[in-house]
Amino acid sequence: MKFFSFDELTYPGVPEIGPEIRFTNRFCDPKLAHQTYHEHIEEWAACEDLGFDGAFVNEHHFTAFNTQPACNIMATAIIMKTKKMKVGVIGNVIPLRHPIRTAEEFAMMDVLSGGRFVAGIVRGLPQEYVSYNVDPFTSRERLKEGYDIIFRALTQEVFDYDGKFWKMTGVSIWPKPMQNPVPFWMPAGSLETIEFAAERHIVSAQVFFSPQFFKSCFDKYREVARTKYEWEAPPSAFVGTRFIHVAESNKQACEEGEAALDYMFKGAGLARPVNNPAPVPGLQTDRSFEFRGRDNEVFPAPGVPFEQLREKGWIVCGDPDYVEQWLRKEMELVKYGNFMGMFRPGNLAHEKVMKSKQLFAKYVMPKLRNVNPDPAGVGPVVPCLPREKVKA
Repeated sequence: MKFFSFDELTYPGVPEIGPEIRFTNRFCDPKLAHQTYHEHIEEWAACEDLGFDGAFVNEHHFTAFNTQPACNIMATAIIMKTKKMKVGVIGNVIPLRHPIRTAEEFAMMDVLSGGRFVAGIVRGLPQEYVSYNVDPFTSRERLKEGYDIIFRALTQEVFDYDGKFWKMTGVSIWPKPMQNPVPFWMPAGSLETIEFAAERHIVSAQVFFSPQFFKSCFDKYREVARTKYEWEAPPSAFVGTRFIHVAESNKQACEEGEAALDYMFKGAGLARPVNNPAPVPGLQTDRSFEFRGRDNEVFPAPGVPFEQLREKGWIVCGDPDYVEQWLRKEMELVKYGNFMGMFRPGNLAHEKVMKSKQLFAKYVMPKLRNVNPDPAGVGPVVPCLPREKVKA
């Protein structure tokens, strides 16, 4: 098992406001944002000395839940504070970005890090398409074209591309990355995205859902990889992600974790952007809704008791023994080989995050290191182009 730190960089100072209030940046104090940025950088950089394998950041727009609209800048800051561990983005919202610019930034981060960078791609959230004025019905096609272009730019000397959304001639990016190819990770919960990732050998991540749904997604990936694309996906092809808070006692951890989770849902608002967060037509398909079945609760309903949220894994909080036992049970059920801990839910104080990471690294990680190793002789998961693209 490899261990990584990942956090949504949540703004911690949203006042109590009702749902009728338009949630704009007038509620953002840049001085508090400055402090929060630097606290997060310290928390991520500390992971190297604590023995984590790496740290990841991600990109969102128009929301206090994650104030990293340009997460490659934050990844670069972490790269410059560390020397050995992996640093990655999971990921850039590819349908809203120019793929050549993204490839150039990925290459720069890989060179800056000395070959420690992990690339990541996502499709994005409804409000991001609304405010960027991009047709969500084109999101999957844009993702496919964007990945193809980014991968070619990172691995080929020079190429042309003639697609539906992008056409380009004589692309040869400088610098070229140190890794060839750069590894790719992505969240994959919809059926189409699972198929997309399995075809391209992209490491698949899950967050928020139940352990049973994690298992169904990763099992589907394994099935698609084996039956359609003739490769066996090892545990290292999968990433489980959970909010984590470790304290000296279960009582202390729960009290602190409940307050942070309450702020995240009611204050910063996981789903409270400027515009209406209702699902936008085109982002999801009937196939994906059918695949998810009954386990499609992205956010818990109001009034769910905290202990129930804790049991279901919305936040794994407790003393080191509790956290180790809960994670071991999920890891052995789901059989993923990478774990990303989200150690700063909501507005949890910086010093409590640092203490939580220290306890996790000292008492939890060593006991879980040997869970779900890859079979002997299996190398790293290497990303690729779709088969027909390779032949072309």
